[in-house]
Amino acid sequence: MKASQSLPRPENWQDFEKLCKKLWGEIWNCPEIMRNGRSGQEQAGIDVYGIPQGENSYYGIQCKGKDEYTAKQLTEKEINQEIEKAKTFEPELKKMYFTTTAVRDAGVQAIIRKKNIEHIKKELFEVHLYAWEDIVDLIFENKTTYDYYLNSQTFKKRHSVQVTFENGKSVIKAKSKFIQKNHIARSEYEEMERAAEKFMSPIIKKQLKWQEKMWKNHGILDIGDFSTSSYTEINRSFIESKILVKNNGSEPLEHWKLTIYYPIEIVELSDDNKKEKGSFIVPVHRAKNYDTYIDIENHRVELESRKKILVGDDSFLSKPIFVKPLAESKTIEIPWKLVSKNFKEEGILKLIVEIEFDYKRVKVPDDSPLLSEEQTRVTIENFIERVDDE
Repeated sequence: MKASQSLPRPENWQDFEKLCKKLWGEIWNCPEIMRNGRSGQEQAGIDVYGIPQGENSYYGIQCKGKDEYTAKQLTEKEINQEIEKAKTFEPELKKMYFTTTAVRDAGVQAIIRKKNIEHIKKELFEVHLYAWEDIVDLIFENKTTYDYYLNSQTFKKRHSVQVTFENGKSVIKAKSKFIQKNHIARSEYEEMERAAEKFMSPIIKKQLKWQEKMWKNHGILDIGDFSTSSYTEINRSFIESKILVKNNGSEPLEHWKLTIYYPIEIVELSDDNKKEKGSFIVPVHRAKNYDTYIDIENHRVELESRKKILVGDDSFLSKPIFVKPLAESKTIEIPWKLVSKNFKEEGILKLIVEIEFDYKRVKVPDDSPLLSEEQTRVTIENFIERVDDE
């Protein structure tokens, strides 16, 4: 009796696509087999394509990575959507293969068989399915792919890296604070004040006048105030984080560099969220931190230790990175890519942003242009907190 065959699944969808390209390149005897386009481009439902030896038409593969632990499967809707996309592939396909890391499922197989018969009757491309068990069988039957895959899995055990936030997690929640200014015509504002004054005690009125004086322009001193005291402005719209890089493999990472690509939902990057203010503040020129380089122009951060080598079980923690998100609560995906002398890896960090607003009514002249357009009646600004120096 033949022993059951099993192999570990690829760790990510990129590696699964590479495996399918290698495997079907060997099966089809097609050295010209290609991956279709690049990440983010429309791919017409096909990830890998080629012309098998002896054929004169293209065969295409749609690779679907699925989580083995939650028993996720291809759905009929997902299958139909990818088939419709594949109909736009140029030139037209002769066969389409669905490959998946999900386990074999009778229900999904039935859907594919029906689709295949339907297409044959309509003289469209054939539709076939290979679950992970089927792919493992093919790997064992094709020596070049078998050697390639086993070597790559062993290599990954020797070379492995974990990129997280400082707390060791790849997903964190953080708050960002903004000021929402509502511009109100002077006449309307004063009318509201008169109505409110009827219900205020003299003590509350006195407190409000004091607050208005102290916090005018949100803590920024008037030009006429020649106070010599110093203070610090903290921009609470920025979120602070640090990135932790840990070598989980047995081999050292040599000449490594990590690049973090911030998406458009992050509108600003900085190495600080504080500014020193006051009459006697002496500007401090900080030396460039070569470990953590914030590339504002290209909207990314590069981490590169001056030691150049990260040995097994060792870790590297970046300097603080400050990011300002759009003023809306949402989950932001932040791609990263690590390259070293003999190894490369990529992944995603997630920042769950919760926005808080401090609402302000701002009195403007009745003929102010701020009142003419709906989008200028309400403006969003950074939340600047003033901290007096002792």
